[in-house]
Amino acid sequence: MNKLLITSIGRTGTVSITEFLNQLPGVKAFHERRRLDVPFLFLSQNTNYSNLTDAYLRQRDAEIQKENCEVYAEVNPYFRFVDEGLAKELGWKKVMFSRHPKTYLESVYLRKLYRDVDILLDQLPDNDDPYSEQWYDLSRFEKLCWYYAKVARYMLASEARIYKFEELIKGGDALKTLVSDLGIEVPENTVYQLPKRNSSGGFSLKKIVKNVLVGKEFEPVPLDWSKLSAKEMDTYNTLCAEPAKQLGYVLQ
Repeated sequence: MNKLLITSIGRTGTVSITEFLNQLPGVKAFHERRRLDVPFLFLSQNTNYSNLTDAYLRQRDAEIQKENCEVYAEVNPYFRFVDEGLAKELGWKKVMFSRHPKTYLESVYLRKLYRDVDILLDQLPDNDDPYSEQWYDLSRFEKLCWYYAKVARYMLASEARIYKFEELIKGGDALKTLVSDLGIEVPENTVYQLPKRNSSGGFSLKKIVKNVLVGKEFEPVPLDWSKLSAKEMDTYNTLCAEPAKQLGYVLQ
């Protein structure tokens, strides 16, 4: 079995990639397969929990051996910090998807990350991070910039190949290259085009309904760049410019 671990910073078309891969013969692809993947994202960033995260990945690896397929693809942004040495030991090929910081921030702004205190998703800087002392003085936008930079730097330091979200969603040669690099054999008549989706609207609607039912209002507000302060824009440039450049983006 060819085992693939496809992960990303998030908001990079992973649902569409999963649907596309499942159209190919001999491939089984799953998107964020387990609820436990969410705390795994948090724990996998801390070396104090390496035993737990290693055991979790080994458990997942044992589960998929029962799958009847030539190619198994785990398409899961929550696995972005998975230990690459262990993944390689277990025979997983890991690739990552990147996205321009501007459009990433606009997309993730509609989510709850850093909107409320969330012990599972609220990623915090380590003590040796210069932003740790000023963390609670930062705006939500600045925290999102910090998180983008953190994940981007991790991606750049990894051995995994990185593919751009902006190119993949166009289909064509970029998507064909990805499939070829993943070692997936496809029929000659394959159309290299991702299903068109926009999960932000559906996600927001589901959240609104859910929070109304529990008596908590949730109204996602689009990111308005014109209302950002000079300090916020300085943080954006300071944190995002260099990793974006290394990923092949021009900061806007």
